[in-house]
Amino acid sequence: MTSLTFLICSQFFCNEIGKTPYLAYTRGWKVFVEILQFGLILGSILIICEVSQESQTKMLPLIFSTQEGRRKDVWAKIFASFTFTVFIFAWIVVVNLILCWMVYGLNGFNNISWIILSQYMRRPILFLKYLGILLGLAFQAFLSLCALTLCVSAYQSSSFGAVIIASICWGLPALIRIFFGGIIWIIVDSMPIFLIINVIINDIYEIWYIVLGISICFALGCLVKGLVFYKSKQFS
Repeated sequence: MTSLTFLICSQFFCNEIGKTPYLAYTRGWKVFVEILQFGLILGSILIICEVSQESQTKMLPLIFSTQEGRRKDVWAKIFASFTFTVFIFAWIVVVNLILCWMVYGLNGFNNISWIILSQYMRRPILFLKYLGILLGLAFQAFLSLCALTLCVSAYQSSSFGAVIIASICWGLPALIRIFFGGIIWIIVDSMPIFLIINVIINDIYEIWYIVLGISICFALGCLVKGLVFYKSKQFS
């Protein structure tokens, strides 16, 4: 795409959303999105490894033998796992934001996303709205991954097995999306591995709230299933 074509299309998109384009140095936001992608992948791996450590750290026998029993201590583990997940997400976003601000600056955030990211998008989206959807879906991806890992960890007697199975469950939707099509892509795109990919917004922008709802239901299902299994072990 030539610079002239890019400017003409940008002008058309800006007119469509009633926004006047302006020149600004937007490199910082583009780098922020790129580094955020890398950080979210590393954060996902860290969540899988850390949340699956209850057997390795002897937390599981402690949960089963405390005076309060599983009713309170299992909830304590869940709370600790989700607190860790929220902390990791916040750390990735804040550190990335500070570094990009120090090196590149954060000007031009009020432009449309196509201008800032230099990539084609089907609809003109203000970058602030794009960034809000991106961070919201990424945050939900982390919460869903935490719930999935807790569920897998409940069924596994070793941390190694929990990490392997949780990793397979995390990456399997990518293979499913490659080999299968149809309506199943909506469900697949709701999985944690896709919600952290920034280009996915271009595919699901019209139905991002549906994808978010499916992801929330998936996370709740995993959490409830893990809780039920923990409870069943209480009487075994």
